[in-house]
Amino acid sequence: MVADIRQLSDSEYFADPALDQSALKRFMVSPLSYVDYLDHGLDVSGDALEFGKAAHALVLGTGAEIVERPNLRTKAGRAELEELKARDDAAVLSAADLSKAEAMAAVTSPYFDAIPGRPEVAVFADDPASGLELKGKYDWLPDAPDEDGVLRIRDYKTTASDPRDFPRDAARLGYHIQAAFYMMLYRLGGYEGPIGFEFVVQEKKRPYDYMVWRMAEDSQEIGMAGEHIAQALDELAGFKRDSPGDWRQRMACYGLDKTPRDVRFTGWQIDREYEEMEA
Repeated sequence: MVADIRQLSDSEYFADPALDQSALKRFMVSPLSYVDYLDHGLDVSGDALEFGKAAHALVLGTGAEIVERPNLRTKAGRAELEELKARDDAAVLSAADLSKAEAMAAVTSPYFDAIPGRPEVAVFADDPASGLELKGKYDWLPDAPDEDGVLRIRDYKTTASDPRDFPRDAARLGYHIQAAFYMMLYRLGGYEGPIGFEFVVQEKKRPYDYMVWRMAEDSQEIGMAGEHIAQALDELAGFKRDSPGDWRQRMACYGLDKTPRDVRFTGWQIDREYEEMEA
């Protein structure tokens, strides 16, 4: 099997009906959440979305055109903003956010520039087990393995928290699912060498420093994520296979488990409560 690897605009990529890791993670929450994602897309919008687009474009050297927000006190400025919002290739930032994004890019761009490769690469492949068409868009796909022989797919993340806390954020936000999905997708294209995944995590406050976090294909975290992915792909394919005409309507009936559950704190949470009361 040969993967389809090409550089696409965001609009072209998102228009393709193949399954990406964001949609799959929503299915892992519930089939209802997956259908909601198909209908409404990401639930991130506004300044946060625009800043993320701009940071990626400046750091990776591709993607959206960065535009300073026009003067909204004027009719012409408001009209210009509406035109910019209609474009998928533009990120509109305030002067302060634009300055911050440029400062962040000055810190991290050299790291990516030192790795021969391509930014914003879309990869498509068929999953032989489920029969589903899969897709992923890599922030940075190296031209060759690192010096240790491992081909590491790179992903750029910005964070409002401490980059040192990334492992906790990765577990909470399912970044191990993303890493496993992207590595699996590249494997489906026929790659047989050692493969890994790397997150370049940059803080959104001065001094805009960053850390590099890696996940190995043979790690426990990726192994666990791979099992989750295989199960979810099988269940998702089952919905589409068993209800070819109305799978969306059927999925929409399966939301979160409504069975009443007892709230149970961990031991350390209870101890902390008592310590705070005694203080």
